[in-house]
Amino acid sequence: MSQLQPDLRSDRLIARKLSDSPGSFPMALGCPSCRHFDICGGLSIEEGVLDCLAFCCGKPESCSLVCRKKAELFAQQVREIDGFEFCNVARTPAIAFNFNDDIVPLIYHGSSRATALSHDVMALRLPDLIDFRTKSPRFESKAALCQAFRIDEAATLILTGVDQDHRIEPWWALGEKRLGIIERLRQIGVALVTAPNFSVFLDHPRTDDLHAMKRIALVFAEFQLGGIACALHAHGRTERDFSRWAYFIHERPEIQILSYEFITGPATKTRRQFHLEQLAMIAKMADRDLDIIIRGKPDVIPFLRQHFRRVIYIESGTFVKTINRQRAERLGNRDLAWATMPTDPGAPIDALFQHNARERIAYLRNRFYADPEPDPVSRAA
Repeated sequence: MSQLQPDLRSDRLIARKLSDSPGSFPMALGCPSCRHFDICGGLSIEEGVLDCLAFCCGKPESCSLVCRKKAELFAQQVREIDGFEFCNVARTPAIAFNFNDDIVPLIYHGSSRATALSHDVMALRLPDLIDFRTKSPRFESKAALCQAFRIDEAATLILTGVDQDHRIEPWWALGEKRLGIIERLRQIGVALVTAPNFSVFLDHPRTDDLHAMKRIALVFAEFQLGGIACALHAHGRTERDFSRWAYFIHERPEIQILSYEFITGPATKTRRQFHLEQLAMIAKMADRDLDIIIRGKPDVIPFLRQHFRRVIYIESGTFVKTINRQRAERLGNRDLAWATMPTDPGAPIDALFQHNARERIAYLRNRFYADPEPDPVSRAA
């Protein structure tokens, strides 16, 4: 816990008091004199703090955060990423990715199904393919992988690095083993991966955020150098974070696709527009067309389609609803309801999944991807 006022107990209060807002609050007094100010840009938040060390837990012996108060360990953590700057991230070739689907179903496992699911492009979760105990891939071939998840071998495979912290952080802990695993993933036919979304937190020292962002950039480069197209997860906490990403992306034409999640903080009503506007700024500053892969709330799709060449939505609801024996039912032309549909014990749910995927994709495409009708006056003109 950080050394803040005791009323900061709920996520709602944390978001309100700790969200950076330079237009509303002055910068913390201690920020300009910080050695990391040029990279960080400082904090302007409602909660009165001298600087981000107010978020230090005061327990260095048990803390895993990247915090200046941990002295020797802090130096080691900074050395492992070669500093917080992006400029020393390795340059990579541009890796082409070729698929046309704008809505991609996410498959969690192969249980409760008798036959392979057939779909042009399917998404799996990156941690599900790794045995972190042995530091090796779980599958030797695409055939073995597809058999385990009950999916068609002809499908194009995407791996999503968006997940909970306890499932994503072990990827970084693999160290040099990551390179061999990436090569194996390339050999078994993974077409694209979204970079792990190492988290930034409102109530952590800013050095922890900077460390997470640099790791995102580093693993992006590792995947691309390993021959797998990678979507850069350009996540941030402040305007300065996003301006750094914008410059990094502008300077590197090998970055062709971004990744973002609207599941946690960016999905909240109070912060969603901020994140959308920062992504729009990045797209404009890139000075070239970019694509973006998103997870979470689909209602951000129309906004993002105004700024990105393609918006690819990884759809996880269909699988979860099907596993819970629910069936999609249309309500008119623009709504979808889910009805309980119990099955006999052990009965496969293949047909139910195919039905639900078809209905859910049609709903999403009609609701969020359909271009608006032209204005009658403009059309007449």
